[in-house]
Amino acid sequence: MLTFATPDDEARAAQLMQPCLIRIVDNIRKHTEAIDWRSEYLEQVRWPGHATADQRQRVRDLAAQLEGATPEAAEALRQQLSQLPTPTPAYELRLTQGASDRQNEAPRTATLDVWELCFGVCFRNYKPHQPVSVDATLLDSDGEIDWITLDDKAKALVKQAIDRATAAG
Repeated sequence: MLTFATPDDEARAAQLMQPCLIRIVDNIRKHTEAIDWRSEYLEQVRWPGHATADQRQRVRDLAAQLEGATPEAAEALRQQLSQLPTPTPAYELRLTQGASDRQNEAPRTATLDVWELCFGVCFRNYKPHQPVSVDATLLDSDGEIDWITLDDKAKALVKQAIDRATAAG
């Protein structure tokens, strides 16, 4: 869960996160086309550390019931869900390089957290679990997105992350 340094940072992040995600995904595509690794996106769910197995199952059950519920029943289900731990979506990029000619060697894999990459673009000196401030260089003097700066930062971060993840170990 992100903690914003100021309410202004939260407002500017709302403006920037979708463009950051778009630029990250596009630069991942461009960079992975040039390497001999297969890429795939995985949608994950992250639960708060205090969520028990029973609570997780209860959330899944209630969410399934919510899909076909009447408006009255849906409100009651939402109320029950609000009392339970809430998972957050996570998106991962899994990179796989095929097994070598040696029979006993498994394929190499590397995983990158797409949201962490987005946060690295959107926020100045991003560090997990620290209050975040929007990188002011991503906005021009009128508060509009500086697309060139955004793309350059996303491109550099994606290249660095993929190169590090796929480096021969």
